Amino acid sequence: MKRILFSFFLSLITILSFATDGFTVADVFTDHMVLQRNAIIKIWGEAHNGSLVEVRFAGQLRKVKAIQGKWQVTLKTGEAGGPYKLDIINGNNKVSFQDVLIGDVWLAGGQSNMEFALRRVKDAQKEISSADYPQIRYYKVPRKFYPEHEVSKASWRVCSPQTAPEFSAIAYYFSRNIHKELNIPIGIIQTPVGGTTVEAWTSRTLLMSDKDFRPIVQHYDSIVNSYGSDGYEKLYNRYVSSLAEYNQLNAEQKKYIDKPVEPMGRKNFHRPIGLSETMLNTVIPYTLKGFLFYQGESNTARGAQYRKLFPAMINEWRTAWGQGDIPFLFIQLPRFETKTRYWYELREAQYLTSHHVKNTAMVVAFDQGNPKDIHPIVKDTVGWRLSQLALGKVYGKKVVCQGPEFKKMTKTADGSLLLDFANAGTGLVSKDNAATLSGFAVAGKDGKFYPAEAIIVGKNQVKVKNNLVTNPVDVRYLWVNSGDMNLFNKEGFPAFPFRTDKYRLVTEGVYVNPEPKICRSSL
Repeated sequence: MKRILFSFFLSLITILSFATDGFTVADVFTDHMVLQRNAIIKIWGEAHNGSLVEVRFAGQLRKVKAIQGKWQVTLKTGEAGGPYKLDIINGNNKVSFQDVLIGDVWLAGGQSNMEFALRRVKDAQKEISSADYPQIRYYKVPRKFYPEHEVSKASWRVCSPQTAPEFSAIAYYFSRNIHKELNIPIGIIQTPVGGTTVEAWTSRTLLMSDKDFRPIVQHYDSIVNSYGSDGYEKLYNRYVSSLAEYNQLNAEQKKYIDKPVEPMGRKNFHRPIGLSETMLNTVIPYTLKGFLFYQGESNTARGAQYRKLFPAMINEWRTAWGQGDIPFLFIQLPRFETKTRYWYELREAQYLTSHHVKNTAMVVAFDQGNPKDIHPIVKDTVGWRLSQLALGKVYGKKVVCQGPEFKKMTKTADGSLLLDFANAGTGLVSKDNAATLSGFAVAGKDGKFYPAEAIIVGKNQVKVKNNLVTNPVDVRYLWVNSGDMNLFNKEGFPAFPFRTDKYRLVTEGVYVNPEPKICRSSL
């Protein structure tokens, strides 16, 4: 693999393929790819300085000379269709890409729950056996964690029972539903890596530009500098040896011995900035319909910071792609039991992002979490909700695509609070048919919250009350890491978590994650 500087934007790193006598085309272009419909798309690569590159596609011919060894052309795409052939010629060198479709291309990013493969879901084999969708394709960006990390080249794969097992489950359900509804090809570019923080997908320039982000880089730099000239490599090699020894243990032995933890440094994919440089930049500026994102678990110790950091990442991605405010759809964290993190504060940061950043929208997934397992094995519901969100918010379909959202609170004469909700659809329901609703709490002016009795009293209203709070002033809904919930609209979408108070967040002033234990030198 060859690394080049992509001159058109911030010296982005682009990995190129099909190198022939100095002529290359970016790796993301392969047979079976999907190109964005009704768009001006970019094709790029490398060639000898001043040499002529010709690109032929769907009756179009583009010619350009390589400048400083780089070349880029733009093509117009029309309506969905195909297959087409894409030819790229440089002197005696010619590359032809076959079975190219035109449709909608979405980039799926985030961490493990977006990475979660279809082969791991509940009843996986039943789903995989029927996953025969020739017009759905996906491209998994190679998991390259540092510049010299050697990885196998990827290619676009046609969705079939043979290829579907490694498809992101959520992206699969999303693309299947969109394809069935719109009857167009769908391409998914997969970039997620489990365990990553949001800052792993941002640039150093961004992180150093804000006083609330700067400590992330400063903390990382201080760790790296503490190793000395060769200390990190020694520690990393020790980690690799310890991990190899650990992997030789049987299941019973592993119950008593901790898995070695990789030291923070330039090869650690958790480091800030890293995957933005080595993975994300390899597919910029491949023209997209929009982004799908599921991340946040690794930032739950820093929910207050996430209020700024997540929107900053979205804006940086949009700037990098140069397509304006293209849709950015994301999934709010589900429920999960933990005593050391604050998932509810991170959820609020996600909710605020969906309201303050243009052309973003959020899927509520609280009910889809497994309190005991951070990786729930049921993904079809989340994928369906994400596809409905796209149909309603991006494709302009007249569908209910979100659940009840708190809008207004009114005090009543009997000491209750009457809550009005938007997105009630055809009405509010208790999904389990219980007489009362779960997850509500009320507080008086003292700020002490008590579980509330909550009942549906109209198409879009809920009344909440606790007899211990005679003068309630605030209400919270699902302001917890994990718990029960049953407030939905009749269309099947869960209510948004919310709070009316503005009390200080637990995570305010926290700018870096707690330190993990460094691996021991031997087992």
